[in-house]
Amino acid sequence: MKILYITLSDIRLNEQGIYPDLINALKASGHDITVCIADSPENIEKTVLREEYGVRFLRVLVGENFNVGLIKKGINTLKMEPVLKASVKKYLKDESFDLILYATPPVSFAGVVRYCKRYFKAKTFLMLKDIFPQNAVDIGLFGKSSLIHRYFKAQEKKLYEYSDVIGCMSFGNLEYIQGHYPFVPKEKLMVFPNTVKINGEEDLKGPETSKDPSKVRFVFGGNLGRPQAIDFLLDAMADERLAGREDIEFLIIGKGSEKEKVRKASEKLPGLTFIEYLPVSEYNRIMKACDVGIISLDHRFTIPNYPSRILGYMAMKKPVLACTDEITDIRSLVEKEGKFGLWCSSDDIDGFVNAVLKLSGDRALREEMGNKGYTYLKDNFNVQRSVDLIEKSL
Repeated sequence: MKILYITLSDIRLNEQGIYPDLINALKASGHDITVCIADSPENIEKTVLREEYGVRFLRVLVGENFNVGLIKKGINTLKMEPVLKASVKKYLKDESFDLILYATPPVSFAGVVRYCKRYFKAKTFLMLKDIFPQNAVDIGLFGKSSLIHRYFKAQEKKLYEYSDVIGCMSFGNLEYIQGHYPFVPKEKLMVFPNTVKINGEEDLKGPETSKDPSKVRFVFGGNLGRPQAIDFLLDAMADERLAGREDIEFLIIGKGSEKEKVRKASEKLPGLTFIEYLPVSEYNRIMKACDVGIISLDHRFTIPNYPSRILGYMAMKKPVLACTDEITDIRSLVEKEGKFGLWCSSDDIDGFVNAVLKLSGDRALREEMGNKGYTYLKDNFNVQRSVDLIEKSL
C-alpha cells in the first residue's frame, strides 16, 4: 500500500515516539510511505523532497507553529493550507497513493486532505489526537461566540466529513465524538490508541545518571503549555508539606509558552529543577534515573484527552502520577485497567501531595506499578496494533 502521511509534527525516524514508530512499523510491514511535513525555518531553508532512512520526506517550508504567540501561530496556520497544497501538486503530482494518513492537530489540514483525496482517489484516515477547538474553549483561549472559534469549528466539521476513518485514542474519545458530533456516521469511528515500539528488557538497563539513592525523583516531561496545568503543578510542588522534604525531588523537562514560569519557580524552590530542552537520547538517560512520571492536564477540560507521554513512562517501568480533569479515561487506565499509578484532579493540591508522599515512601509499590505499566504497554499499546488497525480498516 502506498501511503501519504501529512503532518505538522517534525519527525525523525532515528528517534522514538508515536509517529516515527508508526512510520517505521508501516515501512517494516512492506508499505511505501511518503511523509509530507509542514516544516519551519528552524529546520529547513526551502521546501525539499528527499529520502530519510529509506522513507521519502517532502518538507514544506511554512511559518513557525510552535513556541510562538497565539496571533502569530494563528496567522501561520491559516497560511499553511495553500502552501501545502501547492507543494503536493508540484512535487507529488505524478505519484499515486492508496491512503492519506494524518492526525489532529491541526484541523486546518481539511483543505489539504480534500485535495489529496480527490487528486489521488485515495482513502483517508484521521488519527484523532486532539479535539479542537473545544479544548481551547475549555481552558479559556477563546470563547464559543468568537470568530476564531466559528472558523476552526467549520474546519473541524470539514475534516471529519472528508475522513473515511476516524481513529479515536480511547473509548472515551469515541463516545465523546458520538455524543457531540451526530453528523459523523458511527461506522467511520474506531478505537485507535497511541502506540509505540516496545523495546526489550535490555534497553531498560542502560547507563543512568548518577543520583542520590535517598531521593525519590518525580519527573514531568513534555510540552509546557496552558493545557498542561503548569500553574497547578508549581503550586503543588511548592506546598509546605513537600517543599521542605530533602528526600523528594521534582524535575520538569520541556519547552512551551509556560516555560518561563517554570524557570522562575525553579530558582525559588530548592526541590525543583528545570531543564528546557534535551536531545531524545539525553532525555531518556535522565528518565532512567527518575522514579515516577507525572502526567498533567487542566482540570477544566470537558473532552477525554489521552496524552502520549504516558507511554514513555510505561516503557521505562515508571509508575505514573496522573493529574487531570475528571472527564478523561486516563484515570481508569492508571488506577483500574493497568493499575500502574495514582490519580488526582489537577485542582486538588491535597490529592497531589498525598500521592507524592505515598509513592515516595514505598519503593516496593513503585516497582510493582512500574512492572504492571510495562506489561500493560506490551499487551495493549504495541505499534504493530496500529499497523493492523490501519490495514484492517481499509
